[in-house]
Amino acid sequence: MKRKRIGRLVTYGLVFAGIALVVESPVLRTKAYYALFRIWYRDCPITALKPLPFHLRRAIRPVPVWRQVEPGVTMWLDPYDFVSLNILATGEWEPETWHALQPHIPAGGTFIDVGAHIGWYSLKAAKAVGPKGRVIAVEPNHETLLKLRDNIQASGAGAVVVVAPVACSDSETTLTFYAALRSNTGQSSLSLANASVQGRVAASYPVRARRLDDIVREAGVTRVDALKIDAEGAEFLVLKGAVETLGRYRPVVSVELIDAQLQSMGSSVRELMAFMQSHGYVAKQQFIDEANAEFVPVTAP
Repeated sequence: MKRKRIGRLVTYGLVFAGIALVVESPVLRTKAYYALFRIWYRDCPITALKPLPFHLRRAIRPVPVWRQVEPGVTMWLDPYDFVSLNILATGEWEPETWHALQPHIPAGGTFIDVGAHIGWYSLKAAKAVGPKGRVIAVEPNHETLLKLRDNIQASGAGAVVVVAPVACSDSETTLTFYAALRSNTGQSSLSLANASVQGRVAASYPVRARRLDDIVREAGVTRVDALKIDAEGAEFLVLKGAVETLGRYRPVVSVELIDAQLQSMGSSVRELMAFMQSHGYVAKQQFIDEANAEFVPVTAP
């Protein structure tokens, strides 16, 4: 059995090389390359060899492509942007966090995605809540916002997903937003330090910041079942602007917790954890994958 598997992997390797030499269309070449990559990633018995096809990327010369990741989720994916690349290569993004949230996103429910980026969580949640549910996707990055809206339209989720093109904070104000480089647009942040991990930023500009409570109220929803926050250091600001939502609807909350990022914006993991506890929440899983914590309500606020 192991010999058969190794034989299949050798065959895949030859096909990878063939794609680079034979397929002329950049789009077809990119789609074929990543389709085979996903098979390789799934079947390769040696963990250290799983990323091996990345070494062929220069020969393949991949380009951004439309891809139906799964039924109901179609996305424009850039192989030179970290999140998109992971979805192209594996068909997933932060699977443990999604699997932890999914049971709390029922048909007809409401999911809020703060830091929606290109829409992975929003589009998955739109399928879960169905036509009678609602998804609120919050994203301030101008360039990413265009891709988010295109992905929503391509996935047929426009009737379910409401886009809020703002940052979330603890008050209505104007803040400076720092757009990270193309190699990892998901690092874009309200903090220059967090957005410039690779040494510089692509752009900076003023953005409107709003309380999540106001966004929820204006959306007219009658329930909030789950809330995901990934704001590159602004998570505590988001939560302070969501006190009414937490108290009234008691959603399950997934929060990215990276202490260095939080500290660059004047807070910390300890302060955020204490805040959630004071509002009747407990960390069910402190680290679902990498740095995402799941908080569940246990008492009245």
